[in-house]
Amino acid sequence: MVQKVIRDRLDAILHWNISLVGGFLGAYAILLHAGNFGSAQTGNLMEMGAELVSMEWFNVLLRLAALVLFGLGVASAYLLTNFTKINMRKLALWVDAAALALASMLPLEPALVGIYPIFFASAFQWGVYSGADGFNSATIFMTNNFKQSVLGWLQYGLTKDKEFKRKAILYTYTVISFFLGVVLGAWAVGQFGIYSAYVGFLPLAAARTFIAVGTAPLESETPEETAVEAAEEMEEAEKLEKEQKL
Repeated sequence: MVQKVIRDRLDAILHWNISLVGGFLGAYAILLHAGNFGSAQTGNLMEMGAELVSMEWFNVLLRLAALVLFGLGVASAYLLTNFTKINMRKLALWVDAAALALASMLPLEPALVGIYPIFFASAFQWGVYSGADGFNSATIFMTNNFKQSVLGWLQYGLTKDKEFKRKAILYTYTVISFFLGVVLGAWAVGQFGIYSAYVGFLPLAAARTFIAVGTAPLESETPEETAVEAAEEMEEAEKLEKEQKL
């Protein structure tokens, strides 16, 4: 039954879905905003250092603002997770949608300003969707995911340990999902330009559907089965909360 499959694998399915959103956000930022990647700070810090040396003070301030926004996204996700009862998985989808809508309304020059919402939303998304199936995994950039994918398959090949295979599958599908998001973003930008942001609503809607289907009770379940699954979901939620506190 489709609903049971989604319920049993909701954590991983959502993670892969949100990784696709992460790829879309990255492609939208890079292709429309002079190669600036709005989902990480490595490139931003490198550019800021170069502009500081060349004394381009205005650009330094623009990049400093991007750094602050990214930090605010991380802090907001942490505070809301630990000090409120808000459903963070749902909220992160709304934050991404709002960021895409706002980015579509901002001017393309200066290029960095146009992706300020993406800096915040990407960091917020990272704070909420920080892993799946017991593995830490970012949805907004792929270097460590690719590394863990390679290591997972290598470790499985050497040991035949099924835990390494589970790890390899989680990380491999995360990388593939991100890449598919990049492809979707590149296609959308080519078709619709700055308004391609709204194409990003499609994977967000899919994620919201997965949440609804994956958390709805099965009609055929007995009260005892429902109670057991509720306990398992609570355990999974507590595990997710602990991961987000790290």
